Amino acid sequence: MKLRNIIVGAASVAAMCTLSACEHETLSGPPRLRLGHDECGECGMIVTEERSAAAALIDENGRRSYIEYDDIGCMLDDERDATEGRTIVERYVHDWESHEWIAADQAAYVMADPHRIVTPMGSGIVAYADRDRAEGAAESWGGRALEWREIIEARRRWMNEKYGAPDKFKG
Repeated sequence: MKLRNIIVGAASVAAMCTLSACEHETLSGPPRLRLGHDECGECGMIVTEERSAAAALIDENGRRSYIEYDDIGCMLDDERDATEGRTIVERYVHDWESHEWIAADQAAYVMADPHRIVTPMGSGIVAYADRDRAEGAAESWGGRALEWREIIEARRRWMNEKYGAPDKFKG
């Protein structure tokens, strides 16, 4: 009986240490996207298309977590409307052709008419790891190739033109 209690006690301590280590593990890099399961942090739709998906690693009150998005436009909109206390640690988008994660600030973007580039939420925004490929795609879709800072501003302007400035909706 003593041996059994020692084994059970040791197993309990090992389990607590494992759980404690997981709690303190620092997240970094892109998330493991679960298509058909993960929900978009902006619009609430289930993420089903990998090449349009984006993600942000955030820190809120000292805890890191991921927010997944079904469309790059959703990530841009969510960041624009984010509440205080949330810090963006890293951002990721998928390369439109390879479907591989790339750092959002390193990607080249194409923004075109949403009827020409079909994305889950109709942003018409896609990302490429290679600037030349983005420029070629922009030319074929009749869009523009943009860098990270440019796509933020272009999305803001597009949303304001389509829906009005956010200040108009505040009570």
